[in-house]
Amino acid sequence: MRSVIIVYSATGNSLKVAKAIKDGEIHFVEELLSGSYAIPEDTERLGIIFPVNCFGIPYPIQRFISECLARRDNSALGYIYAVATYAGIESSVMADLETELTGIGCALSYGASVRLPDAYLPLQKKAVGEIEALAALNKVQSRIEKIVEEIAREEISIPCRAPFRRLRRRISRIATRPERNRRLAVGEGCTGCGICTRVCPMDNIAIENGKAAAGDSCISCFACYHRCPENAISYPGAKGQYKGFVDTEELFKR
Repeated sequence: MRSVIIVYSATGNSLKVAKAIKDGEIHFVEELLSGSYAIPEDTERLGIIFPVNCFGIPYPIQRFISECLARRDNSALGYIYAVATYAGIESSVMADLETELTGIGCALSYGASVRLPDAYLPLQKKAVGEIEALAALNKVQSRIEKIVEEIAREEISIPCRAPFRRLRRRISRIATRPERNRRLAVGEGCTGCGICTRVCPMDNIAIENGKAAAGDSCISCFACYHRCPENAISYPGAKGQYKGFVDTEELFKR
């Protein structure tokens, strides 16, 4: 049985969860959006792993569903599951995902969420350190293992529909649209190494005249800020970098 896991992960939290699911080949959502990878026709199990953004589905996953999944023949897909990582409020993201999938003729069989450290700079000004991050992971390790086991058994879990879900979904889709982030700034410490260009999920950063330069398609994932080896990218009031649970190289877009 062919099993594929599609991951969107800016900080590495969602990639950490995806790696715990051993029976699927992992591909970044950016691979599908760029056309460098397509889900094989004989895929029977599909996983979608992502962080909650602004109480909802992140922009790259929205695009994946509408531009990639909607255009293929999904008749062979017998089991679609999803896991969302979140730090604050998980809201009704699985119900939103179910709505998106139903709209293209697919069905969500299983949905779950895992709480992991926050790296969203507007809310988390001081980065979560390694010790605190590992403590948070230890708290949810048994839940991750339970989710992995349930997915392996192909259990069914129907998302609940929370109050005001449609309003939150509408607000979330507006809030997650790409735009220029004028609060992120590149300092003199930038060496032009290009790591920010490789972790940016939107291909929104280029090296110009030896320095990183951002465009107008930022989704405020802050991967560039947290993964800059020189800490040369700043955000007002933010201190430290969140390194998460995976190496920077694992987040490089293929």
